[in-house]
Amino acid sequence: MTRYAASAAMALALGVSTACSSDDPEPDSTNRGGGETDGQTSVENVFIAPAYAIDCSLQVDAPAQLSFTAVNDSSTEAETLSEITSPAAERVEIDAPAGALEIAPESSIAAGQPVENVEDADAPDRPFRSFMFGLDDSAEPGKSIPVTFTFERAGDITLQVAVDACPNQSE
Repeated sequence: MTRYAASAAMALALGVSTACSSDDPEPDSTNRGGGETDGQTSVENVFIAPAYAIDCSLQVDAPAQLSFTAVNDSSTEAETLSEITSPAAERVEIDAPAGALEIAPESSIAAGQPVENVEDADAPDRPFRSFMFGLDDSAEPGKSIPVTFTFERAGDITLQVAVDACPNQSE
């Protein structure tokens, strides 16, 4: 009788663990952007760093910095980032010098990262930045909001982007 009880318990445990599994082999990740891709164009390491007051309350009237890396895996065609939008923000602005949003084949661009132009001594070493203005109540620290990156070739890539928590939280 104990052999039957052990078999029944094993079958029950197997059934419960199977029921808890997911059919989705690549679940969405909100950990720093999740690496969404559309063919040969991808957006990685995406996060929102809002402005915080000294008491760690979110400053809704201040812009939040949007950091990301856009990658062009095509070996022959350039890609261009044309717009960033979010239903959780009134607007998203990209502060970039001319040509900074064009991604050469097999390369990437990164918002907020330093730029070193070693091939052209006269080229500006200025990073480009992006900011979200007028965030709504859904942009809470530790939560994610949808952000859409629009590219000339790939079109829209939408992903859930994490809102960073206050870096100076007191214990």
